[in-house]
Amino acid sequence: MKIGLREQDQRVALRMQVCCKVKIRPLGLGLPFYGECIDLSVTGMTIQTMYVPRPDEEFDIFIMPVQAFDLRNEPFSARVRVKRSHRIAALQLYELGLEIIQVYQ
Repeated sequence: MKIGLREQDQRVALRMQVCCKVKIRPLGLGLPFYGECIDLSVTGMTIQTMYVPRPDEEFDIFIMPVQAFDLRNEPFSARVRVKRSHRIAALQLYELGLEIIQVYQ
């Protein structure tokens, strides 16, 4: 008899559903790309964007906070690595699973 969450539910329990704008800055490229973060955890995140990365590509990402009077206004910034990427059929977007490598202050 197993105790706790089913295996497919364990990942969901560790991720927080969010809806925040993100800025993607690929290394070596001057132009930023934009998207939306749809979930976030201590070790990674899922974003939707028009940017199509290479497998295992690393880039900097900035998650823009929700505007509030008493909350921090600086974006969350980190270096991330692409773990998965697939096209969302109904939209002209790609869903990226990203691993957080380093958090910037």
